[in-house]
Amino acid sequence: MKLNLLVYALFFFTSICGQENLLQKKQDSIYIDELLSKITRVSNIDSSKIEVFEALKIAKKHQFVYQQGLLHKTLGVLYASDYKKLDTSNYHFNTSLLFLRQAGDSLASFDHANNLSVNYIHANDMPKALEYAIKAVDFSKKLNKDLKKDCEGAAHLLLGSIYADMKLKDSALFNLKKSRLYFKDIKSPQQFVASSNIGELFIELQNYEESQRYLQEALDGYEEHDLIDGIVYGLNRFGDLHFAMGNYHISLEYYKDALGMTIDSNLDHDRLIAYRGMIKIFLKQKINDSTDVYFNKAFALLDTLEVPKLKVEILKLKADYLQDLGKSEEALSYLKLSMQLEDSIIKKENMPKVASILIEQEKNEGLEEIKDIKKLSSKKNYWIFGIISLLLVLGVLSYFLIKRYRHKLNISDTTKNRLESSLQLEKENNEYMNRKLVSATANLALKTDLLSRVNELLNQIKKRPTQNLNEKIRETQNQIKIQQHLDSMWREFFTHFEEVHPDFLNSIQSRYGITQNDLKICAFLRMNLSNKDICQLMNVNPNTIRVNIHRIKKKLDVPTGVSVTEFLSTNS
Repeated sequence: MKLNLLVYALFFFTSICGQENLLQKKQDSIYIDELLSKITRVSNIDSSKIEVFEALKIAKKHQFVYQQGLLHKTLGVLYASDYKKLDTSNYHFNTSLLFLRQAGDSLASFDHANNLSVNYIHANDMPKALEYAIKAVDFSKKLNKDLKKDCEGAAHLLLGSIYADMKLKDSALFNLKKSRLYFKDIKSPQQFVASSNIGELFIELQNYEESQRYLQEALDGYEEHDLIDGIVYGLNRFGDLHFAMGNYHISLEYYKDALGMTIDSNLDHDRLIAYRGMIKIFLKQKINDSTDVYFNKAFALLDTLEVPKLKVEILKLKADYLQDLGKSEEALSYLKLSMQLEDSIIKKENMPKVASILIEQEKNEGLEEIKDIKKLSSKKNYWIFGIISLLLVLGVLSYFLIKRYRHKLNISDTTKNRLESSLQLEKENNEYMNRKLVSATANLALKTDLLSRVNELLNQIKKRPTQNLNEKIRETQNQIKIQQHLDSMWREFFTHFEEVHPDFLNSIQSRYGITQNDLKICAFLRMNLSNKDICQLMNVNPNTIRVNIHRIKKKLDVPTGVSVTEFLSTNS
């Protein structure tokens, strides 16, 4: 009897302890979920990290696999806000991927690629950013129907932004417009982000009418959804648009409106963009007092932000301003700072890696197109088999009726299929040709890099003729042997160019009789490349390009006030 009582007592005690553990486990799970929902809205990043690490200890204790993944992902985002801690951020994103995959999260791979791409953008490592953005696009295509369009929109938005930063404007526009359509289809506010970026790109292309249309669409959407950061971004872009159009008074009003909305918000980057815009206007209007005020405000903000490209631009504006005031020594110091910072940015770019990534992407897309064609063909065969079976059954019951209309239906279906196939093939061919032209342009950059190395070696030999440079000479000769196949690159470039712009080169050469070198410059201008881009591809200095373009303008008899680029776009 006593033994039975002891057994019952132990069972009762164990049950109570088990219930308490389950209750504690549930409470801890709820606490972690609440923390994860709150953490995106806090401003104190250091305290947020402490809270997340504490929550991570609890999640490990209870072996909450999915929540551990989300907490590591949150730490990745928090560390990404500090450009010096991007390695730590990448570590947490990689760890997050392991837990989320283990928990069966279908979004894990897409999120991982997307987050790492953003991190590499912050690190100004565009080749790596492009590599992971392309992976994000691939992963988004494999998601289920409910997630597919949202994620594909986000992936193409990121890819378009990277292409825009790399000055590949055609590829940027293609991806941004694709992103906008995906978001528009699911009525996502991200549609307006894509529209903003498209509008900004059209400013660079000097297509102000299209720019205004997309920027207005974005600003209306931001205001409808009361998205303050989006509204500020849109106002700044309208300021940039009107500045480019020469409407300085209207531009200043937009920048002031944007600045007013950032006073009570944590939008330092947008505030800096507004300062930069106002500085450019006051410089144009020669209002020195206001220029000094906003230069001081801009440099105070630059000390707290990591925005190297924006900093280069503001340093150059300061150098120009001081030069106009006759302060040449101060101007030179600011110019040197801007050049040093710009050089450090350029060194991080790796064009050979970019070219290999673009080529790999082209191969992957080609394989995917083949798979899609096979799937369509297989589905079409099933449909044909079903239709034939149905026609046989119906033929027994209504032979004469089918015989009367069969010929007409066959002609109609054949015509429809032929038109659809023709349109689809034309679309795929255009996309393929554009990709080949981008690839050929990237390959030209490889040759330019090699020429720069040879030039650097020759300068070293010139400065130090007595020093033994045999090792460097052998290394450069090896590079030349590896790159010998690039001798046919211009022919390949012209071939791809003709496929995208038929008869352009022959028409220009036959009508105006320009040289082969001028023909290359005309091709680059037709692609909307800037003078800086053309200098890098042809390995010449900016003055030479300017002189050549001026000479081409005379040969083509371009009217005054019309650029060569505009003339070639409308007369070819």
